[in-house]
Amino acid sequence: MQSRRIMTSLLIAALMIVSSVASAATFNKPTTNPGQAKDTLSGKYEGVAKSDQMGDIPLTVEIKNDGGKLSGKIDTPQGPAAITGGTFDNGKIVMKFDAGGNEGTVTAMLDGDKISGKWELGGQGGPLELKRAGMAAAAAPASAAGGSSASASPDPISGEWDAVADAAGTSFPFTLKLKLEGDKVTGSSDSAQGTAPLSKGTFSANKLSFSLETPNGAIVMTAMVKDGKLNGDFDFAGQMTGKWEAKKK
Repeated sequence: MQSRRIMTSLLIAALMIVSSVASAATFNKPTTNPGQAKDTLSGKYEGVAKSDQMGDIPLTVEIKNDGGKLSGKIDTPQGPAAITGGTFDNGKIVMKFDAGGNEGTVTAMLDGDKISGKWELGGQGGPLELKRAGMAAAAAPASAAGGSSASASPDPISGEWDAVADAAGTSFPFTLKLKLEGDKVTGSSDSAQGTAPLSKGTFSANKLSFSLETPNGAIVMTAMVKDGKLNGDFDFAGQMTGKWEAKKK
């Protein structure tokens, strides 16, 4: 069951990649004279893949466009997935990705800087949204030039959080110690069961995602930040799912 969930999340990630490819492709549609067309697709993208089983899954996608042929990789909280093929024609993206040995497909359209589409894998699927990461990065230097970038981008993650997870009606209190550097999150979780280190931590588009490594398997946790609080979902090694929330100390 755990491997199936991992494949599903990787699939979603691949889907997001496809979407991102579609968006860039719209600006870089192949022509009969490739030398005159600027590559506006290749680059890094960030977004979310949606799944009824796993909720919102944050993705980071790196895409390479070589004359209309797509390649690259997708990073998810569960690990990377390779983009094995893809095409772009008249703003439409069709992409294939490898999700743990299973092939998934994504179809998407580009609308400005945003990509919207759908993914399919093993009879499952869902929507996906992606946005070019370079857009946010390009805005940072402009703010820095005005000397106000630091105040405009406060760190909402770093610090200690009082948290509680709800598993089948049972509450499990714990404390999170988080540190944000760029879009990467590190730290640990302390509870009555012991201390667990964070791994694969990311924070993008106001969404936090990380894994807690325990002797019984990894706990994948995601949450949105709103009004100084965290609210989200967890998946314990594919055996248990539930909700969790936290408030900064």
